[in-house]
Amino acid sequence: MRLNRRGPAVLGAALLSLVALTGCGGDSWGEKAGLPAAGDIAAIEKIVAAHTTCSDLRTGTAGGRLAEETRDPAWAVRERAVCGDDARDTVTLLSIADMAKFQRANKAAAARGKGVQVFLGQDFALAAADPRTAKALLEADVLLFACDKDFKVPDGYRNEELLVDGCALTDYLPG
Repeated sequence: MRLNRRGPAVLGAALLSLVALTGCGGDSWGEKAGLPAAGDIAAIEKIVAAHTTCSDLRTGTAGGRLAEETRDPAWAVRERAVCGDDARDTVTLLSIADMAKFQRANKAAAARGKGVQVFLGQDFALAAADPRTAKALLEADVLLFACDKDFKVPDGYRNEELLVDGCALTDYLPG
């Protein structure tokens, strides 16, 4: 009986293709928690617009929250945009290149009293000034990320795993 020497290589290539097609393999952060992924600002805008107003989209660092953090490479922000909500406040959209770096930078800022509460997807973050808009964003399957030392998740709310210790990822929206 003659064995084909290319058989294992062909089988390996087929398995790699199957993993790539099905998305199985190494889970990206947040996938287990059911967080949405976006990839770019246009996809983030679609997620936001499906749950609240996101008009007059503007990219760059002008207006809205997190402009200073966007310029700091420690926050790993790939791209930033802002749009308007129903309350004429802004919603800040951030495409994140490295979620672990983003979470570490926010935790470090919180230790200095300058952390920000944002909503996280797998590869993006959102900040909303208006409480009604913030509540609407929770319906987009994103979760609130907070590193404030006094922030506690009450019983009955989700408290998902993060890439950094000492912070919370939850569907709880305080007051």
